Amino acid sequence: MAKEKNVSTEQKKQKKSILARILTIIDGINNDYTERNRTRKALIALLRFKTPILLILLAAVILSGGYFLWNSSKTASAQMSLNYEESAYGLNPNSTRFYLYDIKDPDVVKGMLEYSGIDPDSVDLDEVINCITVRATNTKAISESTTQDESYFISTTYKITMSRPSQIKDVDVRVLLNFLCKSYKDYFYSRFTENRSILDFDIGQFDEHEYMVIADLFDMKAQQIEKYLNTRVKQSKSFTEQESDETFKSLVQKVEDIRNYDIENYRSFVKEAGCSYDKTNYIRSLEYVNRIKNIDYQKEIAAYALNNEGIKMYNDALIDVVLIPSVDSQKNTYYMSRTKTGMDYMAKQADDHLSSAKDIAKEIKYNNKIISEMLSGTNRLTDIKKANTMIDEINQKFSDLSKQVEAVDKAYVKYRTKDYLTFKTSNASLSQKVQPVKLFAIAMGLLFLIFAAIWLRMKDVGTRGNEE
Repeated sequence: MAKEKNVSTEQKKQKKSILARILTIIDGINNDYTERNRTRKALIALLRFKTPILLILLAAVILSGGYFLWNSSKTASAQMSLNYEESAYGLNPNSTRFYLYDIKDPDVVKGMLEYSGIDPDSVDLDEVINCITVRATNTKAISESTTQDESYFISTTYKITMSRPSQIKDVDVRVLLNFLCKSYKDYFYSRFTENRSILDFDIGQFDEHEYMVIADLFDMKAQQIEKYLNTRVKQSKSFTEQESDETFKSLVQKVEDIRNYDIENYRSFVKEAGCSYDKTNYIRSLEYVNRIKNIDYQKEIAAYALNNEGIKMYNDALIDVVLIPSVDSQKNTYYMSRTKTGMDYMAKQADDHLSSAKDIAKEIKYNNKIISEMLSGTNRLTDIKKANTMIDEINQKFSDLSKQVEAVDKAYVKYRTKDYLTFKTSNASLSQKVQPVKLFAIAMGLLFLIFAAIWLRMKDVGTRGNEE
């Protein structure tokens, strides 16, 4: 113990002796160059101590470079590019506003953690989000008005940087960044490329509906899905989803099968059995609808008759008015050209009113048929149970079909928009990791501090010398 104290005391004496020698040299320079100002004397001292100063600067640079190199392993960055037409206007593919910080959305970060095999509930999500930074790398002004003062800036490329969260030590930060990009890509495609809400199907929306109305709702849903698929067929007739080997055309056929077989069978059974939650009120509602439609029918027939009366009022003498002399420039001959008159428009209106009246008459006839069958139906409990079973079966078929359509549609969108969003990760070079500009700044800063310390020492010595 005594030896350790002696060693420590000896080291302190050596440090004091070294410092004393340095101060002695500085004081000597201060006294030898009394005619020089403090700045020049400080520069002379720097040159006198150039070897130890260079060693100090070299040590500082090596230590700082080592720290930067070690710290670089805790961060990773990637460049994200938007490669679709709407991005030039700061929009998503579905024409909604592009929001830069969606990449830090909790859902995106949760997706990153799940891809990494980490339970999102086991970490502080806010801390992980704070480790992510994103900034635009190229911007240009887009004016929204005629005045130059009112404009906003957009970019189509962004730099994403991620630092290693303190809670996550088993996963490399570059792996985390790759999973972050993958999770954001899923988020972006699911929300901003296509709207698949038409494919959602919930039987709960049929609660308390009449059985015949449920058939109409089923049919309407089938038509909506079929319309969506036919649009896809026009875009790509040959696209095939690899896992299921399904095409949009084959899915259209499945929808038609549900409409023409399952829904029609259900509709026929419900009518024949007279299934109803409240038969009396349902029949009354149909009778009321027919009374309203009958009024509309009478209006259309009256309008049709009125247009016909107007057409009859035209006299044959009006033919001279509607036949006008014209010339054929190619044949250089005259001919009589007929132009449209009020009679032509009235004839068109008459046809439209008659067509509308016929459609209304069909609806009235159909409702009367339902009323007749409902009145003759028994509405037994066993039939009600069977109708409910058929509803469940159709609903299940729609549910399965919706999943198939969504899977094929997602695969198609991913195929069509694979270049909408691209990420490029790059490994930093050694020079980028050690950051030579910062090392130079550190060396210059340290050199300035040494110079300032010598300069201040010169001042102190000069002051004491004057006092003496």
